Parts: sequence; C-alpha cells; structure tokens
Amino acid sequence: AGIAFFFGFVHGFGFASVLREFGLPSNALAASLFAFNAGVELGQATIVLAVAPLLALIRAKEPRLTRPVIAVGSVLVILAGSFWFVERVFAR
Repeated sequence: AGIAFFFGFVHGFGFASVLREFGLPSNALAASLFAFNAGVELGQATIVLAVAPLLALIRAKEPRLTRPVIAVGSVLVILAGSFWFVERVFAR
C-alpha cells in the first residue's frame, strides 16, 4: 500500500505541474487536480467495464485464446505508454 501511495503522490504532483502550466489560479489548483483525476479514473473504469466482459466471453468460448489475447493487449498498452513517455520527455 505504501508503494501505491508513493506512486500516486508523485503522479499527482505531475498532474499539478501540468495544470499549473495552464495558468490556473492557485486557489483553483486543488479543485482542478481533483476534477482531472476523477476524469482519469472514470476513463480507466470505462475501459475496464468495456474490456472485462469481452475477456470473460473469450475465456468462456475459447479458453485457449485467453493468454494470447491478454498478452497482445498488454503489449499494446506497453507500446502506447512508451510512445507517450518518449513524446512527453523529448517533445520540449
């Protein structure tokens, strides 16, 4: 739990610095960070709610495909995250 808290804390500071770059007033920073984080969480929940039933269906109909589908999905997530990381670090 401590590791998750630490990463969440650092991640929150990253969001705060991006929101500050947008020129938000200091008194609106906490509310903006909360709203932004809520939007991110809602987006993640939406993706999980869309993908989980599909994975359950694949598991029920074709159990042997479960691992390959999860592996391909994981690789796609890694590639997307790597792209965004490189774009964010080197775009400035």
